[in-house]
Amino acid sequence: MENNKTRLSDNVPDNKRLLEECLQFSDDLVMVDSAIGSDQTVTVCYLAGMTDTRKLDLMLEQYNEDKNMLSVFQADEKIATIEDAADCLVSGMSVLFIGTGSDGRAVAIDTLGVQLRSVDEPVTEAVVKGPRSGFTESLSNNLALVRYHFASPKLKTEYRKVGYLSKTNIIILSVGGITNPALLKEVHQRIGEIPADVILEGNYLEEWITDNRGTLFPLIESTERPDRVIGALLDGRIAVLVQGTPFVLLLPFVFMQAFQVSEDYAWNYYIGSVMRLIRLFSGLIGMLLPAFYVATVTFHHELVPTTLLQSIASAKEPVPFPAVVESFMMMVAFEIMREAGIRMPKQVGQAVSIVGALILGQAAVAAGIVSPIMVIVAALTGICTFTLPPTAINYVIRMLQFGMTLLASLLGYVGVMVGIIMLMTYLASLRSFGVPYLGPAAPLHFDELTDVVLRRPIPSDSKRPSLFRSIHKRRFSGKS
Repeated sequence: MENNKTRLSDNVPDNKRLLEECLQFSDDLVMVDSAIGSDQTVTVCYLAGMTDTRKLDLMLEQYNEDKNMLSVFQADEKIATIEDAADCLVSGMSVLFIGTGSDGRAVAIDTLGVQLRSVDEPVTEAVVKGPRSGFTESLSNNLALVRYHFASPKLKTEYRKVGYLSKTNIIILSVGGITNPALLKEVHQRIGEIPADVILEGNYLEEWITDNRGTLFPLIESTERPDRVIGALLDGRIAVLVQGTPFVLLLPFVFMQAFQVSEDYAWNYYIGSVMRLIRLFSGLIGMLLPAFYVATVTFHHELVPTTLLQSIASAKEPVPFPAVVESFMMMVAFEIMREAGIRMPKQVGQAVSIVGALILGQAAVAAGIVSPIMVIVAALTGICTFTLPPTAINYVIRMLQFGMTLLASLLGYVGVMVGIIMLMTYLASLRSFGVPYLGPAAPLHFDELTDVVLRRPIPSDSKRPSLFRSIHKRRFSGKS
């Protein structure tokens, strides 16, 4: 690729003309010739709206005072070609041609001035107790947040660019002496092999480097919380920050981590353990309750107390549809209302979704379309899924409801068990960067599994998870 690039000319006007051609003669390209000192002229190039012009003017004034280019214009990028200069400009830098290009006096300085939102509480991972700061779309701010919460010289940062056209900046974070070098090498290799033109946000990168692109289950975690990133790094995992998105990728990722939140460690370990068990139990209910209801009322009447069976039968009498059709209608309606509540303006979204659910549910029961019992089942199922962290697993469990319910309508409880066995077998076959997706349950590490299902007291949590093959196995005093 270097052979196809145009090297800087000795003549500054030629460089300006070539730079205009490279940027398609864009109207937002600003090139200003400015006299500095008594015998020097600098050509300043930047893209309007991308540059903090006050910062740039201050640097030029400082140069006029001490006459030392290197002390003022610290080169953030090496510029040897016109294409390099264009890449710097679209990244928010300013390019300065001082003298000629042949004597190395073309530099790029960081004057990025794009207005971005300030640090605020994470929208998708709100907590009652714990840190309230969340990532933003600024790559430098996100790195600073991690550094602020984890002030250690062991934190290793590696910058990369991905995307042939977008040249998106990413930062790969690891901890020296903890992260396995083989894992870090694998991450670099996969990122280096991405042939995409554009990487706009984390999911673009995730789909390129994941182990299995055809699976419904997420093999890489994303988070808005710096404390969650630091916890992952200290376990021996790797974090990838992507420019332009507030979500940081964490890898490898195993299934049971989807039910853990950073707030578990902000409370007493008894409370944290109960909260974690509630989420695990709610996940099972959210996935299986409609299926068990359909299987019970369709095939297994004998398992229901007579009084309850009579109540269910009388409630279903005016309904012309079988239980499985009822279930699918209610689940689809619930998902539509949930999506509508998310997409509508925040001020009215919640009200519309709640009122819509009440009105539609009552109207459907009154019209004899669904039974009251089915409304209760759908509502309880939806509430249980709300307890889960808003990760991709949440969506997966909601989609699995449909498959489990269909199997239950065909084979009853046997169908449900077949579905569970097929699901567990499939999960056991998945890997995330070589790590078993069901670990530490399969293969079984009982001492580590207890800390997954429950929240172990921090003083007792002395070992890092063996799944991630970290160098130092112990958390305390840095001893291996």
